[in-house]
Amino acid sequence: MADNRPITLNAYYRAFVSGWGGLASLFSAIPLLSRFLPGDAMAAGFPPLGNAEGPARLLAVVCALAATYCAYFSRANYSQQNRRRVYRAMVAALLPLIVYVALLIRFVRTVEIPSMGTAVQVSVGWERTEFARANFDRESDWDMLRNRGTNEEEIWKLWTPKSLLLSRLSLYVSYLCALLLLVSAFSWGVLSALGEMPVMQ
Repeated sequence: MADNRPITLNAYYRAFVSGWGGLASLFSAIPLLSRFLPGDAMAAGFPPLGNAEGPARLLAVVCALAATYCAYFSRANYSQQNRRRVYRAMVAALLPLIVYVALLIRFVRTVEIPSMGTAVQVSVGWERTEFARANFDRESDWDMLRNRGTNEEEIWKLWTPKSLLLSRLSLYVSYLCALLLLVSAFSWGVLSALGEMPVMQ
């Protein structure tokens, strides 16, 4: 049975110390925490977006926090459909996650820098510029980046603006969709635990 007592916004956010709330908080913070992840794991936590990465990380955190707020106000009548909201959001998150992983494979390049003992991750486009085709026609993306460098100025010389913008936008949108669905799912889980929504047996 569902407990139909109203739950205040204050009580809702206090309940974020629970397991569901901890997961919602963790996923909300991942765009910032991923800066401290090593190597390839960094792109799993947030896509490399060049000069836009800083503002994009901040926007992702703001959107994730807004998702927790929206989840509270979208709590529903205690119907059978609402019981499955948490699980539906988790299942729905699978599609953007799969798309995101596919886009990471296609557009994110990890370039080892032996002299520094580290690696740099950058996102690239799908169409090379005339300069790149003329000078690196038979070279791989990695070889081009090793030859020219991984800074933004060089990347924009090697791939067309349209392909770079669309590849980075695709990475960000798929990442953000998955993040917001998961944060929403965990936030609805908080409501379920508080008795606002009955949990599936």
